[in-house]
Amino acid sequence: MSVKAQALSFDFIIAASIFLLVVGIIYIYWIYTNTQIEETKNINDMIDKTYSASYIWFREGYPSFWNSTDVIDLGMENDHRFNQTKMNFLNKSIDPTNIGYNKTKTFISLGGYDYFFRIYNSTDDTLFNFGLYHSNPRNVVKVERIGILNGSIVTLEVLVWQ
Repeated sequence: MSVKAQALSFDFIIAASIFLLVVGIIYIYWIYTNTQIEETKNINDMIDKTYSASYIWFREGYPSFWNSTDVIDLGMENDHRFNQTKMNFLNKSIDPTNIGYNKTKTFISLGGYDYFFRIYNSTDDTLFNFGLYHSNPRNVVKVERIGILNGSIVTLEVLVWQ
């Protein structure tokens, strides 16, 4: 009779296989959970940026009646109403010296996100739009707020996406 032990018995192979399977499942679940956490952080950051972008429509900025050459802090209202003149200063297609998309994005501090503003009335007629409209984005956050433009109640729609 031999006194040598069996190093790789059938029981050991089954136990090692079960152990590796459990470790593999735990690793896959860990990667999935980390991906979900990062996605949630990203969505929360986008929500914060969207509310920050919508907030510029409810403050005057600095100076109060700025133009495209002297704006320090972007704000789109005066006397608790959206200012049509300031809205026109955003669009470079009206005047090449106007602020434009990229500079506005810097004022809002959106980082790597893109944005789109739309103001429409109760009959869904678009009165103003500015920014890049998304085409096949990964994530989109939309905020709608109510304001006054030219004496009428309007809805501001702010979209931020990546």
